[in-house]
Amino acid sequence: MIIKFSLLRLSIIILLVILFPLAQKQWLNLYLFDINNLSIYKLLYYLSGLIVPILVIINSLNKFTYYKFNFHKKNNNYSDISGKSLFIITLVILSLLSILISNYIFINLKIILNLLMINNEYLVQYDIDKQILFIVITSIFLIFKKTKFLLKKIILTNFFIFSIINWYSQINNSSLNNVIPFNIFKFENINFVNINFVNIIFLLAIETMFYLWSYISYNSYLSDWNVPRPYKKEVTPIFNVIIFYLLVILYYSILFK
Repeated sequence: MIIKFSLLRLSIIILLVILFPLAQKQWLNLYLFDINNLSIYKLLYYLSGLIVPILVIINSLNKFTYYKFNFHKKNNNYSDISGKSLFIITLVILSLLSILISNYIFINLKIILNLLMINNEYLVQYDIDKQILFIVITSIFLIFKKTKFLLKKIILTNFFIFSIINWYSQINNSSLNNVIPFNIFKFENINFVNINFVNIIFLLAIETMFYLWSYISYNSYLSDWNVPRPYKKEVTPIFNVIIFYLLVILYYSILFK
């Protein structure tokens, strides 16, 4: 399903993206003004951090997961992708998507174990053998329809946990270095904007590759080893994905500015 971003609708969404984090900041200021007493502003601020991650998950499940395409009948002409070209495209997309998912889940696993345990280096040691094994398992999950959707839900759960940990650390003024070591993210100065940026960029890349994989694995394309070139309207959802996650990045940039 294609999200139609009309100019009016996009303007309203951008306005909300700008105003909502400003409202959150105001709730925080009102709470800090009377920090010793129980305040509704404290509750509003704490709960408001759940809204955007939940909206991202709902939108992703409804718009960016169960793609439906106009099935192209096999056509033996130059417009179809088959043979070596299809093999290379399939291998590249499947490999990139599996690598992205594997690393994204590993980062979150590292964060969770850093919160729960002190000495966890052995548990989260991500050597080349484990990495290859994880990528292969992820690739197998992506090949089959039911497990592909299950994996997508795991990714979104991973995103939610990632977002909540960051939000919890921010509102409690926790040290980011105690949760996320410098060797995970190559930033000189780790802050909440950087972490949310990494979180959203990972999800954006996964969503984009997931769409491409959904197209080439649609229906019997791969079993027929013949994938037709997509129509223009079948490419536009990628732009919808990019626009949506750029708005999410804008929201977090304003919130943690």
